[in-house]
Amino acid sequence: MSDYLIELPHFEYNKSALINYQKEIKDWRPNNHYTRAGIDTGKANSWFDYYPDKNNSVIKEITNNLNIDLVIQKPYKFTMHLAGGKLPWHIDPKRECVLMIPLTDDNEGLKWINGKGETLCEHIYTCPTVINAKIMHGCPTITKDRIFLQVDIPCSWTTLKEDYKYIFNVPA
Repeated sequence: MSDYLIELPHFEYNKSALINYQKEIKDWRPNNHYTRAGIDTGKANSWFDYYPDKNNSVIKEITNNLNIDLVIQKPYKFTMHLAGGKLPWHIDPKRECVLMIPLTDDNEGLKWINGKGETLCEHIYTCPTVINAKIMHGCPTITKDRIFLQVDIPCSWTTLKEDYKYIFNVPA
């Protein structure tokens, strides 16, 4: 099993409803973590976030399809990376396991790198995928808009690898 990602092609959610919900978002904001560090992702990287209402029926459906408590205050986040920008190399500061639900097709995907800048793993999203966010990752070139719903999975990568079939209702 990979140390970088776990694909979940059988994870159930209403993709068209999720896309429609995302299309109605008007209040996109620059990424909070980078803004606090003095980098305006709205200008520099064309990277925007939106935290949806956990009580929205489309979001609740995803919650109901998980066998894990989403105990943090903001477990969900839409992210939008616009063509011409980039997703800078980073390690997520507060989370290890992130369910990425792609809402756009044909994106450049994601790369993980080591301390020397060498590519360790590359992934093109074709289905919901959990990524290990504690390994340096990013997307240095974005030629098409990338939009995702991210779900913060509150466990370690080791626990996820052991329990992902249970957490995500994966058929045996």
